[in-house]
Amino acid sequence: MKDTKNRIIDSAENLFSQNGFSSTSVRDITSLANANIAALNYHFGSKDRLISAVFSRRIGPLNTERLRILEQYSNDAKDGVPSLQQAVTALVGPALRLSQNDESGGQQFMCLMGRAFSNPNKGIEKDLLRLFEPLAKRFIPIFRHHLCDLPDHDFFWRIHFMIGLMSYTMAASHRLSFISNGTCSMRDPEETIKHLVNFVLSGLLAPRDKKA
Repeated sequence: MKDTKNRIIDSAENLFSQNGFSSTSVRDITSLANANIAALNYHFGSKDRLISAVFSRRIGPLNTERLRILEQYSNDAKDGVPSLQQAVTALVGPALRLSQNDESGGQQFMCLMGRAFSNPNKGIEKDLLRLFEPLAKRFIPIFRHHLCDLPDHDFFWRIHFMIGLMSYTMAASHRLSFISNGTCSMRDPEETIKHLVNFVLSGLLAPRDKKA
């Protein structure tokens, strides 16, 4: 049986993903976790810190895996710089694998991330930026190296669209089967990664509209 702290995190993630952050009360969480409010306050101090713990538990290992793959590509590269395709794969691959791993609660967590992006909250947004900052410091210079001819303005638009595309793909995987009438699905994460990486590369490397 899980300890009280992990039961509270599990219950919070479950309820936040279903009902949102503001609609989920501390009492809702402790009731589902078979715990009391004193235990929540002891382990986390507040609901806001609990929200931060929910994100940290998933994003920390996810980013570690991304950086591990990127480091492997770097070590294999003659000049120590992964290719653009490798950098995109290292960024999106672990997240897409997690999103399709129901045993680890991946789909539930992606629903949670979808809520965080669609209903921005300053506190949550600050936490997410803090968690993703080490990732940005490692990946952005590699993307910039390969897209050195792009002005900053164009470069960051493309990075923004890449992140948005990845987030939508993870959070709305069920829509693929619907719009394709069952022809396509995301059951195979490796196939999804292949299609997403190819599409992202086309966007990153698209000719620049100099009139824009």
